[in-house]
Amino acid sequence: MCKCLCLDPKVDMRRLSAIPMLFLLIAFLPSISFARPNIDKPGYWIKKLRSPDKVVLADDGISSLNRLILKQNDQMADLGSFPDLVSRERLWEWLNHDPIPVYARYNGEGGIIEDSFFTELISNMNLDAIGESNGVRFGFVTSRADVRAFPTGQAVLKSPDKKEFDTFQYSSIFPGEPVALLHVSRDGQWGFFQTRSVRGWMELDKAALGDREDMEEAGEFVVVTGSMAKVYGGADLKETLSVVPMGALFYITGREKGLWVVRYPEKGPEGLVWIDGYMKKKDVSKGFLPYTRRNVILQAFKMLGEEYGWGGRDGRRDCSEFIKDLFASMGIALPRNSGNQGLAGNVTAHMDNFYTRDEISGAIMAAEPGITLLGTDGHIMLYLGDRKGNPYVIHQIFGYMDRDRLKILNKVAVTDLNIGSRSSSGPFRERIKSVNTISIPPGAQNVTGLEHPRTSQSRF
Repeated sequence: MCKCLCLDPKVDMRRLSAIPMLFLLIAFLPSISFARPNIDKPGYWIKKLRSPDKVVLADDGISSLNRLILKQNDQMADLGSFPDLVSRERLWEWLNHDPIPVYARYNGEGGIIEDSFFTELISNMNLDAIGESNGVRFGFVTSRADVRAFPTGQAVLKSPDKKEFDTFQYSSIFPGEPVALLHVSRDGQWGFFQTRSVRGWMELDKAALGDREDMEEAGEFVVVTGSMAKVYGGADLKETLSVVPMGALFYITGREKGLWVVRYPEKGPEGLVWIDGYMKKKDVSKGFLPYTRRNVILQAFKMLGEEYGWGGRDGRRDCSEFIKDLFASMGIALPRNSGNQGLAGNVTAHMDNFYTRDEISGAIMAAEPGITLLGTDGHIMLYLGDRKGNPYVIHQIFGYMDRDRLKILNKVAVTDLNIGSRSSSGPFRERIKSVNTISIPPGAQNVTGLEHPRTSQSRF
């Protein structure tokens, strides 16, 4: 007897026709069940904005904002109106801004730095050469340089296991940036410079000195809008003169197919000379970008995933350099330090002004995406918006404590403010110290008394 199972032919056909549909459903099930918005794309956050292309501040407003920021920050300077002479008292104060460490410090290899190193360092500062009145010389950076707390390239660490954080590293500065030389080290290798955003020591051979007239505006200009852009030595693009960051500005001297010809500083036998540099039009904007929420978010995401660099180490960005560069592409001159950035513009809440934690939380929820900064102690972030009740930010972050260990990100990343929730300090949301919108505070619409327009060298 045959014991096989026989089925109704009609039933068989229905089951067979359902099989392809079943496989199709299984294939699409992950995208149906687990589809999530791509928070790592600028378009997601821009679509959530009501008026992404509305101009936040026009040229006059940005000029007023820049003047206000400059007035509030002693480290910053308008080099176009910087004095020709600096007094003994002022220069002494600037040179001794940071005290020499009095407790253990370590070098880049993890070894303890001897006291003799700091004794020699003080001698090299050449403090006895300060006069009653000290002449200032002006020039431009010709090679990427580190701006240091003291005249040394030696890394100075608080701990041998924190090699990424050189306590003597202030910032980095790139070719095309104007500077004012205030003082020279005893060995003649270092200069104490005022830049537009910070003062510090820089190797003298990284800059070419000229005249005050070189600081004047020189007509139309281009601004770097990519994360970084190359300046070439010829229209054939074979020689790279330098790589410069977002927000860098160069004056136009001509144009060729697909290229801008720009004024580029170089060190000649007698000091500063100008040569032609060539920049791809796709890497720059003629004039500043309009200050809109769309542009801020687009600029920020151009740096997504880039590696972290404390104090601009190796030409990379830290949290405040990330913020400074993206707003610089719109002509806004923010301070270099994260704490000062948290005080720029319209401060809606700040712990130093006796705001409660609830008031800080309320200010976060009421914050304007794309133009609001959120700051903790030593860190600054750009607020992107809210998703399912959680505030999200984009920031350049090295890492955060997760339970009892450091979780390293080491890049520009989009995160919510719940990161760090398993640490003893609690989530970032509970650590926010400052909430400020990059706009003019109420009652400060017309800031006068300082020459600090939105154009050319006076961005910083």
